[in-house]
Amino acid sequence: MKRFRDVDDISGWTFDLPVDQRYDPYPYATQKDILLGDCVRNNVIQEGDDDSEGGAHVDGIFKPPYGLNMAQVADLLRCHTSDEWEVTVHEVDPSKTTLSKMRFDLTAALIDPDARVMINYHRQGLGQVGGGHFSPLGSYHPPTDSFLIMDVAKYKYPPVWVGAATLFSSLSTLENCAHYDYPKAQERLVDNKSDGSTNHLFNPLTADEYVQSLNVLGCEAGYRGYVILKKK
Repeated sequence: MKRFRDVDDISGWTFDLPVDQRYDPYPYATQKDILLGDCVRNNVIQEGDDDSEGGAHVDGIFKPPYGLNMAQVADLLRCHTSDEWEVTVHEVDPSKTTLSKMRFDLTAALIDPDARVMINYHRQGLGQVGGGHFSPLGSYHPPTDSFLIMDVAKYKYPPVWVGAATLFSSLSTLENCAHYDYPKAQERLVDNKSDGSTNHLFNPLTADEYVQSLNVLGCEAGYRGYVILKKK
């Protein structure tokens, strides 16, 4: 583990970032580094058994509902930060949240040196290919009322400036499994049936089977939005 920021830095805060052996000695967290561990397994997503190479792997994101919702991301952040940090989830329900409120929250977090903000948006709302996606915000440009999305999938899309109104529209979209009893509910999605045949609730092959899986999980829809991490 290496410090993300030196404790002697003027901000006075620090936390550790994993060093994956493939990138040693440079601090670099892979998906495995982030999703493995007791805290994550007990509070966020199911963890798989050891793989053929002898290392643990994560299978929770590879079965329904696939990926993480905002509440899970918030708990994931809590697993990797101390009690000195506060994590808040903001759903962008257009009947309750305004463009002005979103803009205020996001710009306040960007201005604060001890805060970070991650958005959960729908790619198609930005004219991109794909569905729900998480990425951090990097900056705000007042003259054009635009936010800079630092897309984590840089192999697919580079950082992009997005107008506040467009961003609001992409955040105020419905996630079909925004709320469910994670990670415990995934235990209901067993891999095989008693007769040895495949259980498609675990690995749905059709849209109908996927909907059945979400029903088994007890999924409830909710709006996407943003998650803010801030030092208390």
